[in-house]
Amino acid sequence: MNQPTRRDPKIVGPIPSTALRWAVFGLVVSLLLMGIKTVGYLVTGSAAVLADALESSIHIVTSGFALFAVWLSSRPGDQNHPYGHGKVEYLSAALEGFLVLLTGAAIVGVGVKRLIAPVELPAIAVGAAVELVAALIALAAGTALVRAGRRIDSPTIEADGVHIRSDAMTSFGGMFGVLMVAATGQVWIDSVVAIFLGLFLFYSGGGVIRTAVGGLMDEANPELMKEIATTMAEVRAEGWITPHAAKVHRLGQAFHLDLHLVFPRYWRLDEAHTASHEMQDSLRAKFDDRVEVMIHNEPCIDSNCQFCDVESCPIRTAEFSGDLRFGVTDISRRTRPT
Repeated sequence: MNQPTRRDPKIVGPIPSTALRWAVFGLVVSLLLMGIKTVGYLVTGSAAVLADALESSIHIVTSGFALFAVWLSSRPGDQNHPYGHGKVEYLSAALEGFLVLLTGAAIVGVGVKRLIAPVELPAIAVGAAVELVAALIALAAGTALVRAGRRIDSPTIEADGVHIRSDAMTSFGGMFGVLMVAATGQVWIDSVVAIFLGLFLFYSGGGVIRTAVGGLMDEANPELMKEIATTMAEVRAEGWITPHAAKVHRLGQAFHLDLHLVFPRYWRLDEAHTASHEMQDSLRAKFDDRVEVMIHNEPCIDSNCQFCDVESCPIRTAEFSGDLRFGVTDISRRTRPT
């Protein structure tokens, strides 16, 4: 088995400055939204606006932890954490989802309380305007964060974006609530809107937790495996007979790939070593050094001759019938094909 490539900070902490900038952006947006919505609640006394402000107050806490998680995940591996600190991003995302659930419960509670004991709403027009401004800011910022998180493979940044984007939905809901009260004179509508906003946050928080748990459990990522297989097929050289047993250990923005690759058994050790490093370098070039690769070299057996494209092979026992495809199924199978 080849020794793993030397670990360096680039592998464990890919694009740390980019992720940190987005995390700071998320925190600043959360503070801004909290200020706007607090003013809106103080002016209107609306339960829907209060629900929106509560959601933003929780988000300040989660955005702060997200910033810490992104910073920690960028730290290089050490003796106690040989795979780096990237898993903390999934913990951050799970915390964010859990707090969204709690906020949803609090909002439903406020809505039910106001439904039982309605409160008159002053300055409805001002409240609607405040909620509209908050909604537009949250929608733009949240969408930008979600896209950035997916682009740099940061579950923390993506979860932060989902949370801020949910702010937009609650702000639009708060605006709808106060406008409906203004149009109908029925203050109970504001409380019903707050309850629905709380249930929406339950749904959003559950989705964030589901994604975070998948990352902690190293759930298979079909799109990532497809990219790996495509890259391997593009750089494939003569004598690279068949890969298999590919497994991905997800580390937040980075990941570790274990892979078995079959070479002709008459090759010298240095030849197989060089070939496996060519594969490693190609994968690292594709994923911007976000991947650390360990390749286990295996010697071919007679039944592999049909897949081997080495024309001058001195030990061939069967005719070459065609290369094995380097597809997702091929690289993921547990044992080599025979």
